[in-house]
Amino acid sequence: MKIAAIMTCHDRKQKTLACLDSLFKFAPEVVVYLTDDGCSDGTPDEVYRRFPGVKIIKGDGNLFWSRGMFTAWSEAIKGEYDYYLWLNDDIELYPDFMKELFECNNIAHKQAVIVGLIKDIETGKILYGGTDANGKLVQESNNLQPIYNINGNVVLVPKCVVDKIGIIDSRYWHDIGDVDYGLMARKAGIPVLSTRKAVADGYSNGKLIRIRKWGTSIRERFGILYSPLGANPSIHFYFIRKHEGISHAIAMYLYLHVINILPDCIVKAIWGDKFVG
Repeated sequence: MKIAAIMTCHDRKQKTLACLDSLFKFAPEVVVYLTDDGCSDGTPDEVYRRFPGVKIIKGDGNLFWSRGMFTAWSEAIKGEYDYYLWLNDDIELYPDFMKELFECNNIAHKQAVIVGLIKDIETGKILYGGTDANGKLVQESNNLQPIYNINGNVVLVPKCVVDKIGIIDSRYWHDIGDVDYGLMARKAGIPVLSTRKAVADGYSNGKLIRIRKWGTSIRERFGILYSPLGANPSIHFYFIRKHEGISHAIAMYLYLHVINILPDCIVKAIWGDKFVG
């Protein structure tokens, strides 16, 4: 059984090394494809020194998560692997992570996308994995649970899924690529399921507000909105049209612009603290 791990990194050397250390400690047979997205802190050199088998693909610093993962995966599929394992470089895997992923894979008859639950390294609470049909974060359970919007921290994708729906869509820049992939799988009749228990520790990103930056000028807000880390209206239009139709896509496109034109005082009066952060 051939397994390729797909990763991307940018200037968080210690976390990247800790992630790889946990992977090779508990699953040394995995082949890693790592996108170096313009690291300036020596990450690729140290990865090569400590883990010479890692296949490093050079990025230009402008790929971010989704395009970095697309770049690594594009190289990995040339190797015709049986499974592809997404890994965020800021997680540390548990000793039994592979056992849990593949037991869940077998329960799903090897025809599903298996999403690993991640615990907050500081609080021990479930932090990532994905949300259910009601938008609630999926928790540990004795059973596999459907995930509607996935977090791409640890995800096991069988080759049969790739053969059917391909890899991450290259149109996404930083976020949404993982959510989109899960939705594509569900549309294709492929189950997207959680592990029964957590498979790794991770770090919280805090309160991320990509839609609107508080306390800035209109010019600054729109600069951030259209940046890789913002809620780029063009990318969101593509995503929503793909999954919800043209009318919803137009509505979101207009909403993203209007809410960034309005001053802070009006936004707070209408939406409260939703966009304060």
